[in-house]
Amino acid sequence: MNEQPRVRDDARNRLDRGSLFIAIAIPLLSAYAPSTSVDVQGLADVVGSWKGGEVLEFVRPDSQIVFFSVRPDSSLSLSMIYEVGPRARAWTYDIDVHYTDGQISWAYHTGHLNATRDTMWVSKDYGGDRSEWMWVRDKSADPLMDRLRTLEEAPYEYSVPESLANGWGCDNPESVGIDRTGIARFLGEVSQGTFGDLHSLLLVRHNTLVVEDYFAKQGEWHGELIDSVFRDRSHHLASVTKSITSALVGIAINRGSIQSVQDPIIRYLPAHAALLSDEKEALTIEHLLTMSSGLRRPRDDGQLVWQGGDVVGYVLDQPLVSEPGQRFVYSNGSAAVVGAVLENATGRTVESFAEEFLFRPLGITDHLWTSYPDGTVETDGGLALRPRDLAKIGQAFLQQGRWRDSQVIPADWVAESTKQRQTYRSAGVGQMGYGYFWMQMRLPYNDTTITSFCHFGDGGQLLMVIPELDMVVVLSGGAYGATNNRYYYRVVSEYVLPAVDPGF
Repeated sequence: MNEQPRVRDDARNRLDRGSLFIAIAIPLLSAYAPSTSVDVQGLADVVGSWKGGEVLEFVRPDSQIVFFSVRPDSSLSLSMIYEVGPRARAWTYDIDVHYTDGQISWAYHTGHLNATRDTMWVSKDYGGDRSEWMWVRDKSADPLMDRLRTLEEAPYEYSVPESLANGWGCDNPESVGIDRTGIARFLGEVSQGTFGDLHSLLLVRHNTLVVEDYFAKQGEWHGELIDSVFRDRSHHLASVTKSITSALVGIAINRGSIQSVQDPIIRYLPAHAALLSDEKEALTIEHLLTMSSGLRRPRDDGQLVWQGGDVVGYVLDQPLVSEPGQRFVYSNGSAAVVGAVLENATGRTVESFAEEFLFRPLGITDHLWTSYPDGTVETDGGLALRPRDLAKIGQAFLQQGRWRDSQVIPADWVAESTKQRQTYRSAGVGQMGYGYFWMQMRLPYNDTTITSFCHFGDGGQLLMVIPELDMVVVLSGGAYGATNNRYYYRVVSEYVLPAVDPGF
């Protein structure tokens, strides 16, 4: 896809640029900064956990906890940043902090605590880029932060996924014909940092969850504590969100809210009718679902969408550069417009429609769907689900839309939406197909190839369904914007598939 899926996520990444900058630049600075002593009596004002983030004009769930600790020489250090939002990243540091009588500073950050010492206001100024940050004292996080900060490296050890009351049966890999040796070798490499900031791997075969492992801090953190913390957290899906949006379109058609994917989108977007005149009147829902609208996609599309006041209007105002249906051009804007079509067609918000007709029937109770500054739901990449719940969606598609005894997604939609309709090339993967917000990927297996349908997203997110092996693969990660975040093809082709017995 020539890196196009990351454009919108690159725009979102500016929202947590403070964390990203710290992760890259500050460790270099701290090696040269002098140790700064502080008044021991004032340490209690600062030491511990502070929860908050950048002060923005609109609400985002991307909050973080910064943790301050005291060194043996009684100097103060910023020792960890832990994202409690859906991106789930963590870093440890040893950054010098200066604090005197309510005034605080560290690399490029200067601010103060309020009179009651429970709120911290800080300005960050780096290269002329100034931003404002606020954190509030959160002592309830101190025990967890202390445990995370003092985790010791240990070799990876496989354990059977824990059986919980969430619809999954669990067992060991051998019970479904998967050799755990190869999987354990891969996960051991994850724990050594080989695959960067990979956060989870889940394998489901024959409707049984047999591998479920979680990692943080470039794979260094893993084991029982990390499993218990991250298993129950919703994780940002990035562009995997599009496949869930596709499922909602199928449900809306089945319920009669939308007649067909051949419907012109102007029928559902009356407020934007003026932008859909002449040749654009022929634009259909299918053109958007297959990324073949023909609308121009500016190089800085993601940034401009975030800065604009009308996401749908911005996308539809672009000129046609090719006949609709003829050319594949990956566009987050197409999926955002589909979200607006869904809301106008159903008379419901995307969140409430998904809650009633998709999430609740699947037993999914923890979900988060963010919006653009203008209120447009991010149906292109803003959904967060727990990895086990994302696997449920994959399992439902594997079973022609059924979950347990319920037909959640129409069977005909499963077949139609996962069918290849466009062809394109993706960096690191080669030629792929594209259906209705689902990709088709050919994978090497037993001296031949097999077909999967999937969607991947920035940061290393993946939902993959492999019908020939009755299998679902879920990956999550935190390598946002990185050139090496597309490890999913290697993970599946080199580690997962060779471990699967085709005759089992």
